Amino acid sequence: MTAELDAPVPGRQPVAATLAGLRRWLGNQALMAGPVPDVATGFADRLLKAGIPLWRAHLSVSTLHPQMEAIGLTWTSDGGRQLEEYGHGSFSRVSRDSPIYDAIVRAREAARDPATARAEDIVPLTRYRLERDEGVEQFPVLGAFRDAGATDYLCFVIPFSADGLLHPLESGAVVSLATDRRGGFTAEEVEAIDELMPTFGAAIRIGIDLAAFRTVLGTYLGRDVGQRVMRGEIRRGSVQTISAAILVGDLRGFTALADAMPRDQLVAMLDDYLDALATPIETQGGQVLKFMGDGLLATFAFAETDPAETCGRALAAATEALARIAAINVRRAGNGEPVMTLDVALHVGDVLYGNVGSGQRLDFTIIGPAVNEASRLEHLCGALDVPMVISQRFVEALAAPDRFRCLGPQTLRGVRAPVEVFTPV
Repeated sequence: MTAELDAPVPGRQPVAATLAGLRRWLGNQALMAGPVPDVATGFADRLLKAGIPLWRAHLSVSTLHPQMEAIGLTWTSDGGRQLEEYGHGSFSRVSRDSPIYDAIVRAREAARDPATARAEDIVPLTRYRLERDEGVEQFPVLGAFRDAGATDYLCFVIPFSADGLLHPLESGAVVSLATDRRGGFTAEEVEAIDELMPTFGAAIRIGIDLAAFRTVLGTYLGRDVGQRVMRGEIRRGSVQTISAAILVGDLRGFTALADAMPRDQLVAMLDDYLDALATPIETQGGQVLKFMGDGLLATFAFAETDPAETCGRALAAATEALARIAAINVRRAGNGEPVMTLDVALHVGDVLYGNVGSGQRLDFTIIGPAVNEASRLEHLCGALDVPMVISQRFVEALAAPDRFRCLGPQTLRGVRAPVEVFTPV
């Protein structure tokens, strides 16, 4: 900071001393991986309580999420708390008239300078004294803040790195703080806040990274498996036996289309169909364990619930998936686009659920004869010309035989005796 500190007021505790407890609180939040919204609002609340005349605060922080590029939180002294989610590409669409956009661009440029990369202070601060009309012509939003009563505006850019080196900013956070006090922030207050900002950034970084880890694990492994891995269940051979309804779904016709369609159209089509299959499963409380090319494997664990209720949810998910795909096919056919159909099998059995694989590469999945049988059942859909094949064990577990019609005994590859199979009425 280049500004001189204000002359101390007799009997008044220095600002840095009043914020010492806030620094410790931020450290505790980092240790506990406090949720980002809680840390951000808590930080602003404590600044205000410590005597910093905060009028408005805003945090934008990048994250790792399939649908979101960043999250934002706006805090106001009158109790306003607004949480926002920004989709991918949001930053590229931010107005060039934004002081935040300008601060990030300048921080990226500075990070390319080796001297900046070696500097002790890597959290740059930009200040606009709104009472003096600083920045209001360049950035209309600052003029709006000034007209609403704001007198001073601070903007901090907090970089996140993954290798101990400062790179041109690709991920990180931006914090803006504004006051409506006449004269703005004092130099001492700015100095104290500036000193706190790396600690605040560290607390935010821990929370956002942990949320990203949960998202990544849940996205690629499934909700339950992701939670188990986060709890440390990663030892090879660590498995348990569970009873579950098993759903195997496969899109018929994908292989032929893969040789004929452009790659981008093929991927978009597959995503559309798989979403129609997976969404009902997750909505009904099932877990998609893995996508297998143009199909998937999912389970509905019995756990403490009634097997009939669990099988009912599995059947509802399969039925809705077929309806969703039928709707997609109507739309695509109307546009002259190729379509696929869904084959789905439902089965019930005990499976081994846990870690299997090599010493360095594990898969948290289900294995066992019931899984193989479910896969074999799915292959019968084409031969029997039905979209859904259901095992007798599933029908018995659901305890509603009137909802199905029997397709007779069928031979499953690798299964010694023929099995009775069914399809919905």
